[in-house]
Amino acid sequence: MTITTAPDEWTIRLGLVVLTHEGGEKGRRYPGGVITLRSDLGPIARRCTLMHEIGHVIHDDEPGTPAWRDARQEKRADEWAVTQLVSCEDYATAENLVGSSEGALARELGITTHLLRVWRGLHERRTAA
Repeated sequence: MTITTAPDEWTIRLGLVVLTHEGGEKGRRYPGGVITLRSDLGPIARRCTLMHEIGHVIHDDEPGTPAWRDARQEKRADEWAVTQLVSCEDYATAENLVGSSEGALARELGITTHLLRVWRGLHERRTAA
């Protein structure tokens, strides 16, 4: 399976520093291009969380914003992340290989089931337009 753009490429391109933290949320971002990821994340959760946090950096989101703005930022970061990780061709290939089961598709694509649902929602909105 090909990856559209890997998180490590974005990290280098943007000059980000990625560290780890113990406990709490999966990812955090700090001023100055620092992102921390929870130390116990598996490879798929780490990859998806890093790309999500990079999405916040790309959109210049500020941590600690009001809840209504934070919800929009979280959705936008998820949508940006999954479009970088999964192309339409990747999804079609994976679906041909493993069927439409969320778990099987997510494993094949190397993403979380949450991001799989985000990808499907984006795709449904695009094809309906």
